[in-house]
Amino acid sequence: MGRHGEIIALCDVDKKRLQFAAQPKKRIHKFSDFREMITLLGDRIDVLSISTPDHSHALAAQMSLECGIHVFVQSPLTHTVWESRQLRKLANEKKLCTQMGIQGTAQDSFREAVEFLQAGRLGEIKEIHVWTNKPSWPQAPMIVDQPREKNRVPDHLNWACFLAGSSNRSYHSCYHPYNWRGWLDFGSGALGDSGSHLINLPLMGCDLPSPRKVQCLHRGPVNPHTYPAWATVRYEFQVNEKSAIPLIWYEGRVGHLGEKMRGKTNHPPKDLFSGIEIPSSGSLLVGSKGLLLTRGEYGTNWYLNQGKGWNDYSSLPRTNPVLPRNGRGDSGMKDELVRAVKIGRPDLCVANFDYSARLAEICQLGNVAILEGNEIEWNPREMKTGSASCDRRLFKFYRRGWEVRGT
Repeated sequence: MGRHGEIIALCDVDKKRLQFAAQPKKRIHKFSDFREMITLLGDRIDVLSISTPDHSHALAAQMSLECGIHVFVQSPLTHTVWESRQLRKLANEKKLCTQMGIQGTAQDSFREAVEFLQAGRLGEIKEIHVWTNKPSWPQAPMIVDQPREKNRVPDHLNWACFLAGSSNRSYHSCYHPYNWRGWLDFGSGALGDSGSHLINLPLMGCDLPSPRKVQCLHRGPVNPHTYPAWATVRYEFQVNEKSAIPLIWYEGRVGHLGEKMRGKTNHPPKDLFSGIEIPSSGSLLVGSKGLLLTRGEYGTNWYLNQGKGWNDYSSLPRTNPVLPRNGRGDSGMKDELVRAVKIGRPDLCVANFDYSARLAEICQLGNVAILEGNEIEWNPREMKTGSASCDRRLFKFYRRGWEVRGT
């Protein structure tokens, strides 16, 4: 956010990283506990950017919104379905400007793809496939339990603040600074890390509602501490009374055998791709008028096949612009947020919480299905899954002093 306004405070649980980030600014407030920063400086902060591990996103955002602070939160927005509901409701009540960091959303090519789909140029959507080669960090079966040995907490690390609302555990270098993503207490696995980016285009372009069903088709070995090495999830979106669109999510490598990430990449059937090479991550939308394929995570590099071979989006006739053009990725998202703040227009943020909380909810519902290994009959109004064990995974317990509150 430093390019878009004056930075008055920084917060990081790691003092070394904090000092490095603060080097250009001599007169700046520095904190290791975001609760303290928001409490002391909340009336001076206009916008707060949150890039913590997933498990502490919701509390930092909630405290900010309650103080009247506009927020930017990197994806995934929250760690649970319930947290997504609380942030969406609070942002709307406070009429604050919000943005989730799904960087592809700010690119012109992404917005052109959304307009292409919304204009019906792919016809009736029959099915959607979305896949990633992640996880690229250790989780099952490489890890099946918490480490037994104890590491000394580094002098520069505030371990209690890293834990935030998660359960107490001893420090170990396997958690910080990056590999927390595979641990249930801290991260959201591959679906949380990449799903928000990859499902973004199908959700926005096809105007998908909340899913009616979420089913884990298969998964790797599970344990109480980490996400499995691979999984396939089938969502069903009821778009009208007569038709439903299936969206299949594929992650990881089937038969993952250890540190070298061996195994067969989990992706859609090859015969769906009409001769084109399957990207390591992407999405494929199958319509009555052709196929739309994206390469990479952000939905910005897309191709079309309408019976005459594959064509890059840049060679296609343009649709009439509906969405404002941006074109600057992460910086563009933040610029969009700042402009919305200045003129009091939360709706100008394309990835605002009213939209992105729905996207986060879809990803976390997929994780619930993966961890429970069964099918969810989703009732979005009552927040019920039809399974007591799945219902429990919509929420989580918090350490005292780190609770996300119901709104």
